[in-house]
Order: sequence, then structure tokens, then C-alpha cells
Amino acid sequence: MRARPVFRGSTCGCRVRFARGFIVLCAIASTAVAQDDITGGPPGELPNLAGAPRAAPWPGAAQTLVLEIVLNGASLGEPATFRLRDGQLYAEPSTLEDAGVRVNDLKPDAEGWIALASIPGLHAEYSVAKQQAILQVDEARRVTQRIGYHTPATPKATPGTGFVLNYDITYLRNIGDVHDDQFGVWSEQRFFTHYGVFDNTGTYLNGMGLNRYTRLDTNWTYSRPSTLFTMTVGDTISGSLAWSRSVRYGGIQLQRDFSLRPDLITFPLPVFAGSAAVPSAVDLYINGLRQYSGNAAPGPFQISQPPSLTGAGVAQVVVTDALGRRVTTSIPLYIDTRLLAKDLSNYSIDIGFLRDNYTISSNDYESSPIFSGLYGYGVTDWLTLQAHAEGGQGLSNGGAGAIIGIGDAGVLSTAAAASKLHGMTGALFSIGYQYIGPKFSFTVQATRATDGYRDIAALSNTSIFQHIYQTTASVALGRGQSASLSYIDSLDSFSGHARVATLAYNAQVGKRWSLFATTYRDFLQRGVWGGSIGVTFALGGDVTASRPADFSGGWGWSVQGGAGADYRHAFAGANYRASFGDFQATAQRFNGVTTATVEAAGALVVMDGTVLPSRTLTDGFALVSTDGLAKVPVTQENRLVGATDTRGYLLVPDLTSYQRNQLAIDPLALPPDVQIDRTRLDIAPERRSGALAHFGMARYQGASVSFVDANGQALPAGAMATLAPSGATATVGYDGLAFFDKLDANNEVTIHGRNLDCTADVKYAAPAAGTLAQIGPVPCTANRNDGR
Repeated sequence: MRARPVFRGSTCGCRVRFARGFIVLCAIASTAVAQDDITGGPPGELPNLAGAPRAAPWPGAAQTLVLEIVLNGASLGEPATFRLRDGQLYAEPSTLEDAGVRVNDLKPDAEGWIALASIPGLHAEYSVAKQQAILQVDEARRVTQRIGYHTPATPKATPGTGFVLNYDITYLRNIGDVHDDQFGVWSEQRFFTHYGVFDNTGTYLNGMGLNRYTRLDTNWTYSRPSTLFTMTVGDTISGSLAWSRSVRYGGIQLQRDFSLRPDLITFPLPVFAGSAAVPSAVDLYINGLRQYSGNAAPGPFQISQPPSLTGAGVAQVVVTDALGRRVTTSIPLYIDTRLLAKDLSNYSIDIGFLRDNYTISSNDYESSPIFSGLYGYGVTDWLTLQAHAEGGQGLSNGGAGAIIGIGDAGVLSTAAAASKLHGMTGALFSIGYQYIGPKFSFTVQATRATDGYRDIAALSNTSIFQHIYQTTASVALGRGQSASLSYIDSLDSFSGHARVATLAYNAQVGKRWSLFATTYRDFLQRGVWGGSIGVTFALGGDVTASRPADFSGGWGWSVQGGAGADYRHAFAGANYRASFGDFQATAQRFNGVTTATVEAAGALVVMDGTVLPSRTLTDGFALVSTDGLAKVPVTQENRLVGATDTRGYLLVPDLTSYQRNQLAIDPLALPPDVQIDRTRLDIAPERRSGALAHFGMARYQGASVSFVDANGQALPAGAMATLAPSGATATVGYDGLAFFDKLDANNEVTIHGRNLDCTADVKYAAPAAGTLAQIGPVPCTANRNDGR
């Protein structure tokens, strides 16, 4: 072995005259420097960079390193910052988390760094030659990647202030044995601000012996989506569970309102997990239909994807690596939306006075107050507990229930309640089971109350509940065929006693034929049974008995006829849908009596100092303002919804409240003299409210000015023009042209350049709309220090 060629000039300072043993020692030291094991054991026992054990901490300041991370043999690409201190490699928690190393159970030092040697399940090496931090991490120490569905952030609500008047006007006339007519109006007056919505609804009837206005509901509602909280003061409906009943009352309601976040999933989501040794493609199938497709980095992953499924099904997670190797995992699952996700709760608190004779009397409230409250809590993903209490007017009522998921076998529900009213006691018991499968479904529910059981619904003279037993079974018989059998036995003081069984069959034959058949039997009335059978054939093409109006607007129509042993029936109707309302006219004849109806429904909106007509507004909307610019096309989610009117307004209905709704205008459709602040807006109107979508448009008050010298020659390009007194500047271009975006009627412009110092007086007059002003040539008079 000849050492001279190999070690000449090495960092060990080895010379030719040194002994062979010292040369070997230098080679070992060089290897230790190239890749140093920095894990295992207390800091004092770690090897130093020369490979020898140290008995005392290494003196000196920490060294900052920027290293490539190699995790379990795979490079993460992006470099990260580490510290080398006392022979140990340190990293910040965020660096390790970004690399997929879980450190949430570890405490950083006083400076916020973690020694890699102190992390259980991690082995680290520092490669000097490659400037790499080589990490080997156990599966349990890896951060689980969450791929798939992520709950979107709640957009900040766009506040608005205004007034909405919804109306539905109907005129009805009977012609035949009985001649009479009736005029009716339903109306809603809604005033909305950022602090809530004040709302009033009512009906006016004239004809058939009636001539009166009846107030329906009046209330003020305030909602806070960030906490899913809604408060209603006035007329409302109390909250209820499956085994309790709601009532109408006037008072105050505090509740958790999941409808404020339509994107929020309240039921337990199944977790689909796996692990990838190398970067892989991941696909999720539910009952054979692909629900998700994406990529996963090496390590454990978890797919959070809400399946489009209710009931039982089978999920398959397919992991395919770069070589095409595929691993498929099948997971049975069951989805029931009645369950609450773990740690999610629901509540409603109602206090007020029962309302009687709703739709008949405007102000018929009972004098004694009532209260009602309910609470639901997801203890686990398979257990939701419920509680309910109510009372008033001498009544005390309370109960508890549970919804229990039993894996992929279905869901059980149970509840019990007790009541006491003026010394009379009673109880209610409920138990049920439901299974919904792709080929077979079965539901059974039994709820029974003793004779003395009362709730607040019974206090309002609605009805006294006694029992309801019901069961339903359905089965898929084959492709396009299904059959169902149902039985119900119910008893209350209002509807009486009913006991009915129903059998139904449906079949789809080919693409155009369908068959249905039903039969029923009433077991409480002797000889009462019935049934029907029908065949439907789609003719195809443009032949049809009805055509609904398009959502965007237009005409629609329908015709219908029928006859039986004791009746004759015919119907015809037409409707027109416009941006400012819906209009309909119908005529029908039944056993010699003809009834004609004319109806108009729509809304008027007062907002931003203007009044606009619209279709009926039930939820959020936006008022687009283009600052008086007419005929500006507006799109919603890239779909054209209209153009602004002569005042520069367009009302866009049917927006989803508290959610992102994108409105935009096309800048290429604007006149050349218009400047615009923005071309797109994300609008999130509050519930039943409007938001102002202001794009910020204005006409340029500027012009292109051509400057010339005393000889009429264009000033040279590159000179700088300054507008007094604003100080605005513009560069003189070819042909002596300079553009100023804002000019007054009289303007003084000073121009400086190479061998150029002059002043010009520019007079400006606004041009016709749609054009940019061009002024000039304007002479620029040389100042005294002009050196030309």
C-alpha cells in the first residue's frame, strides 16, 4: 500500500515521514467526520466529531447548519435549519413536524430547540460530505398525514343593511254551481342589519265571507356562525327531539344552530387509514364508487372524506406505489346522521308563552309561561346521549335518551320520559332500531305513553299523544326493481286511531317503461282496502305534458286530465319566470265547477339608496353596484347572471348565506375610460340578508397630452413631466406624449430632461362617455435656465 498519492494535502496534516499506523488513524478520523452518529445516550456520552467518546460537554458556540432531510431513505427536497451544539444536532419542533416527525409529546429547551438524540424512536446521522440530516423514524413516531376532506374555514360574513318586502298575491274565482271569488296576499317585511334580522309575516284575505289581516310571525333573530349560536326573540317554534314535540310560542330561544355552517359535518366520519412505504397514489371507493383520489407521502396517512352514503356500505382503500404495486384494504362502515360526532353537542332553550289559533288570530297567547330545553352530546362516535325537560302551567316533564351505533349492524335508539300535571303522573317509553343497506333496509320504532302522560304540546290543545308503532322493510329484487312493506299503528286525541299496512312494488323496464303498484289495508274499518297500479312510458323527443320554466327565466306550462266513476278532472296552467318575479295562471274543472287562479310572487328590495324588484328572497342575496355604470355583465361562479341597469345596479338572488359566493365582472366589457378597483369579490351574506358588492368604478379624469417645443417639434422621449400642485409625474414618450390619470380644468406642467426645462399650461374638459381625452399639441415654454 502506497500512502503518498492518497493522503497528500489531507486535513490531518499527514506527511510522508509519518508511520503507517498514524495514517490509518487519520483515515478513521476522516470517516467519522464524514458521517457522525448523533443519537443514543446522554449528551456527555455522545461521540465528538472525531469519533472519540467525550467525557465533558464540548465547549464553544452552536453552529447553524442548513441540511437536506433524508427521512427513512427518501429525500424531502427542501433544506431545513439545524443547530450543532456540544456534538448534538438540534432542530425546532416546526421543522420536525413539517418533516413528518411527531414531537407533540416532547418539551423543547429554553431556546425552543429539541435534541434529536432525546427523541424516542428516532435515529439521526449527520453527513458532512452530503450536508444531510439522515433520519430513521419508527412508524409510531411519524405524523399521520391527513388527506381528503378538510373543513373549510368559515368566511367572514359580509354585512349589509336594507329592507325586503316579499309578497305572494293570489286571485281565485269559482265558476259553476257556486260563484264566488277570493283575493289573498301573503307578505313579509324584513329589515336586516349586521346586528340581526327583524321579520314580520302575515296574510290578508278578502272573499268567501272573510275580510281580515292576520299576523303570522314577528321576531328578531341574531346569529353568530363562529359559535353556531342563534338567538330569536318573538314568535318561533321550540326545539325537539325524535321522542318529544315542538310547539309555537312567543318568547326567547337560544340554540346551537348547525344550519349556520352548511359545510360542517355533524355526524361521525369514518376514518380510513393506511401507511405508504414510498410516495404512493391513494384511492377511496365506497360501494364500488370512487369518492377520493390523491397522493400520500411515505408514512402513515388518514383519509378524512365524508362518504356520500347513508346506512351500510363497504369502503376500499387502494394504495398504489410508483412501481404499480397495489394494496387494497376493505372496511365495513355504517353512517347515521342522527349521531353526533365525538365531543360535539347540541342544545335549545325556549322560554315564553304558548300561542293558540295560529293563522286565525294575530295575538292569541296564553297568560302563563312555559319553558323547554334539550341537550345532545356525542360521548363517542357510536354513542349520543340526549336529555329533554319542559314545563309550565303546572306541568313538569323530563326525560333522557340515547342513540347507539352497533357497528355495521345498524343503530339503536331508546328514550324514557316522565311527567306530572296537577297531581296526575305519566310516562313515555320509546325504543327503535334501524338498518339501511344497499339491498335491504329495515326500521322498527315503538313509542308509547301512559294515560296520564302530558307534554307542553298537550297544554296547547294540539293533541294528547298515546302511542305510535311503525315498521318498514324494503328490498331490492333485482336490477331496477324494489318492494316495500310498511305497517303503522297510531293513536292520539286529534287524529284518532289508525292501523294501516301498505305493500308497494316498483320496476324500471328498459329506458322508457316504469311500473308501480301499491295496495293497502285498514284493519280498523271492515272491508276498507285499496290499491293502484300504473305504467309510465316516456315518449322522448320534445313531446311532453309539461315544461317547467327555466331557473334563469322563461315560460313554462302544464296540462293534466283524469276521469273516474264519479269524477271528471281537467287542469291547464302557464307560468312565466322573470328576474323581477314569478307569475302564474291556472284553470281547472272538477265535476262541473271551474276554478281560475292568477298568482304573482316576488320582492322589493330597498338598499344603498335604491329600490329594485326581485324574485322572492328567502335567504342571502347581493346587490351589485358599478357606481352608475350601466350594462356591465356580472357573473356568479363564472355563470352569467345579468347586467347592471341604468343606475348601475343588479340584484343577484339565491346566494348561500355565510358561505363564499364569487361575483365577478369582465373588465374587457368596460369602456376604455373606466378605472376599476377590483374585478372579483367573495360575498358571504348573513342569513336572510343582503350584502353590497361594490366593485369601485370611476371614469378617468385624465388625458393623453402631446407636448411640443417653441418650434412645434415634439419634446424628446424620456423627459419627466410634473403636475403642479399635486406633484404627480408622467414620463414623456415618443411624439411628446405623456398620460395623466387626473387633471383639473386648468393645469400647470413642468417638464425636465436633458438640456430641457420648460413649463406648459394644459386645459382639460371631460370628453364624451366611453372615450379618453387627447389634448395637444401643447407648447412648453422654456424657463430661463433652459440651456438649449
